[in-house]
Amino acid sequence: MRVCAMGARQGYTMRVCAVAVCCAACRVLLALLSLWPGPAAAAPRPRPPDARADLDGVVSLAKALLSDTKAFLALLKSRFPAEGEHKLDSLPVLAMGALELASIPAAGALARLSGDLQRYQRHLDWLRRAGPALRPLEPELGALHGRLDRLLRRLDHLLSRLSLARPSEPQPPLPPPGSPWAAVQASHAVFHSLHLYLDWASRALVLLRNKL
Repeated sequence: MRVCAMGARQGYTMRVCAVAVCCAACRVLLALLSLWPGPAAAAPRPRPPDARADLDGVVSLAKALLSDTKAFLALLKSRFPAEGEHKLDSLPVLAMGALELASIPAAGALARLSGDLQRYQRHLDWLRRAGPALRPLEPELGALHGRLDRLLRRLDHLLSRLSLARPSEPQPPLPPPGSPWAAVQASHAVFHSLHLYLDWASRALVLLRNKL
């Protein structure tokens, strides 16, 4: 009986020791696992570009250019009065209303706007080379040209965001004005047309924003 009791105590002691060893091994394993860096966290997916925010910038620049063009047109009329209606066949023609433009796909509407504004940019370049007739207005004309250039760059950026190609239709060169008075008449035609066009484009761009 005494031998049996001693054997039982020894077996119990061995089981306790085995459990203690296992617990210690688990603690060591957990400590080692805590040092393991683990899989790298997945990089956050980039947010898609917000085309409407870009279009808001285009609208803001178009409205500012509309205000500047109106002021320049008033200055031109005060410095170089020219009665009557003056037209140039090379200028863009408003063939549709703002609602009609907004009803066509955004890609076609934005490409149309970009192409027309490029034509106006060419006419401003042409006026700045027209000779001494408009030289007194060169600072204001140069500033207006710079604002139109910024609007075109912002519009090109939007076209790039939407993976749309910028229109690049070849344009015939504009003939030089035949006289200083012809340059004055041409400037009235260009800025009257640009003022009307920007008023139309600003409203059309606001309607287009809801389509993006």
